[in-house]
Amino acid sequence: MSEFELHWKNFLLSPSPLFCFIIVDTSNLKIQYKRGVRVITGLGKYFRQVDKNRNGFLSQAAFKEALKVFHLEVPEGDLESLWLVLDDSKSDKVDYGEFTRAVFGEMNEYRKAFVRKAYMKLDFNKTGSVPMVDIRKCYCAKKHPLVLAGKATEEEIKSSFLETLGESCSNPNEVSYSEFEDYYEGLSIGIMDDDDFVNILRNPWGI
Repeated sequence: MSEFELHWKNFLLSPSPLFCFIIVDTSNLKIQYKRGVRVITGLGKYFRQVDKNRNGFLSQAAFKEALKVFHLEVPEGDLESLWLVLDDSKSDKVDYGEFTRAVFGEMNEYRKAFVRKAYMKLDFNKTGSVPMVDIRKCYCAKKHPLVLAGKATEEEIKSSFLETLGESCSNPNEVSYSEFEDYYEGLSIGIMDDDDFVNILRNPWGI
C-alpha cells in the first residue's frame, strides 16, 4: 500500500463528519441505505450538470462548491493533498469519477459484475438507457428485509427506491448505466459483506 493510499485509508476510517452517513444502523434500514445513496447519486448528478463540456473533468473550485452544497466537510489540508495527487498534469482539472472514488472508495469488481448483470437484464435492447416505467415493472420488493419484518409494504419500498433513483437521473423518465451504478455505489458504502450486497441485487432483480 502506497503512502497516499495509507493516508486516505486512515482518513476514511476517521470520525469525520463527511463519512458519518455510512454508519450502519440495523434498526433503521431505510436511513442506512438512503443517506449514503443520496450523497453519491446527488454528487454524480451535480457533477454531470456542472460539466458543461461533458468531458468528465471539473476544476477544484467546482469540487469545493459541490462539497459545500452537499454539506460534506473535508479538511482543507486533506483536500489539497488529494488534489495534488489527482491533478498530476497540473491543469487545475480532475476527473470527477476519480475524485469521488478517492474520497468515498469504490465497489470491488465482484460487486460491479452483479450491478452490470442487473442492468443488462433491464437494458435488453442494449441501448444504454432504461425507461423508468421498465424499472418500476421489474423491481420486486417481496424479499426486502423491511417487508419480511412487516415494517413496510412492497409498494412503499418500491416507491422509495424509485424516488431515490429518479432524483439522481438527469432525465427522470430514464436511467443510464452510470446513474444506476451510482445508486449501488452509494448503497455499497454501508455494506461490508460482499454476499449481503449481492443478495440486495439478486432479490429485487431476479438475477
